[in-house]
Amino acid sequence: METPTYIVLSRQLGLTRQMDVVANNLANTNTPGFKSEGMVFSEYLIKAEKPVKLSYVQDLASYRDLKEGPLQTTGNDLDVAIQGKGYFVVQTPDGPRYTRNGRFQLNAASEVVNSDGFRVLAGGAPLIINPDDGPIQIAADGTVSADRTQGGNTPVIYGRMDVVTFADDAALKPGSGTLFASDQAPQPATTDQFKVQQRMIEGSNVESIREMTSMIWVQRNYQAAQKFLEGEHERMRRAVNYIIPSS
Repeated sequence: METPTYIVLSRQLGLTRQMDVVANNLANTNTPGFKSEGMVFSEYLIKAEKPVKLSYVQDLASYRDLKEGPLQTTGNDLDVAIQGKGYFVVQTPDGPRYTRNGRFQLNAASEVVNSDGFRVLAGGAPLIINPDDGPIQIAADGTVSADRTQGGNTPVIYGRMDVVTFADDAALKPGSGTLFASDQAPQPATTDQFKVQQRMIEGSNVESIREMTSMIWVQRNYQAAQKFLEGEHERMRRAVNYIIPSS
């Protein structure tokens, strides 16, 4: 008698997880470099008395939409966006992490860092800039230089930002903020795979209208499931009262 209740509860659990994902997407609508997520559900069959099969909802996995977000002009010299494939590399206490969020700045030691204070790597080492050298220029291949010249003819070049790719981007593991970890060995991106755009950042690829529609759909389906549960509870209560009438 309780089987329909368990089946609907499995549906509600899946909807709750889906709502969490939708809410997280909406919360990161304006987060540079954020990649939206979605849920994958499947039918889980359990054999009962022949020929009956019970169909439950299984929260199978989540997936990440890796399409590029829109480029947004900021005018800040250290804001950079990757157009094409690849990820910037930052050094964290847990090792290298990878991100598409190119909103960078200088720390007190003149190192280029992300918004969490993690150092941006260039050639595997921290990228250090002398702020007295003048306006910063970042080329399409990620080379960072300054307008000032040394000896009148040699530009000041600080290094080239590490931009890496992976065999399977979908296997990247999300970390804090917009950082990713990976068990795969990163490979240096070739210049035909990407282009660094200075004074721009890659916006979130979340489609807010689509996510709002998904939120409404999840809410309505959850309410419909709840209504079914309430009806099932009432049916069982009447059945019990019928079998065991009150004295």
